[in-house]
Amino acid sequence: MNNAILTLAAFTWRSRMTNAGVIAFAAVALIPTFITFVAIQYGDGFIENPVDFLREYIVPINVYFTLPFITIFLSLPTVASLYEKGAIAYIFTRPIPRWTAICGLFAGSVVSAIPLLLIASLAPSLVFGILMPGSFGEVMNLGIMHSLLLAIAILPYSALCIMFAIWSKKPLLWAAFFLFFWGSVIGSLPGDAQMWSLHHYVMGLAKSMCGIEKVATGLLPPSDNPPADLFNILVLSAVTVAMIYLAQLASKKRDIY
Repeated sequence: MNNAILTLAAFTWRSRMTNAGVIAFAAVALIPTFITFVAIQYGDGFIENPVDFLREYIVPINVYFTLPFITIFLSLPTVASLYEKGAIAYIFTRPIPRWTAICGLFAGSVVSAIPLLLIASLAPSLVFGILMPGSFGEVMNLGIMHSLLLAIAILPYSALCIMFAIWSKKPLLWAAFFLFFWGSVIGSLPGDAQMWSLHHYVMGLAKSMCGIEKVATGLLPPSDNPPADLFNILVLSAVTVAMIYLAQLASKKRDIY
């Protein structure tokens, strides 16, 4: 059982990280670093406090854009290609529980995403540490918390994408809707609807872990009264488990031949 999970995790990692597509993923992960470098070099005094810049610009960029983008385009294509090539029938007809196969695909997606998310979160802090050495300790501490935040958030995001990839023949539409529109937009609007968005709980953690109080654009701000950290983590963990469970149910109903 463990071998099945490890084998599929390794397959997922290889299919995503050993082809030319990884260059595009790395380029997306480096966008926050590029923004940071340009702001430092050409901002003409624009940056008054490096930590505030990271909190108001870089962390929101990663949570609103980098995280969902990398999750979608790492998680969906591998599963979709298995269905398109008919290889999913081979996997799901092995003498192992289907949930182990799904856990393997999920684990591979997460492991593939972590290095890219580390680039997105740590590299901007490192640029500040190199170009503005006086801020090194503060910005690197924030970078570490930023990395931890993204590592927690990738779990339910990847599980959601795996579920959509198994349940639907058009998973990209569903994933984009739930992670971008329903996530970033509905999850940032006042009212009861935000409690049904993963983004609301991720930004709740961002507020306590990274000190996020506002975003630079003023659009889609974090909640003034987010749930407690323990509740946020419980919700994100519960969604992760629930999506894997729903994915294995969906795998039994979708035609695999």
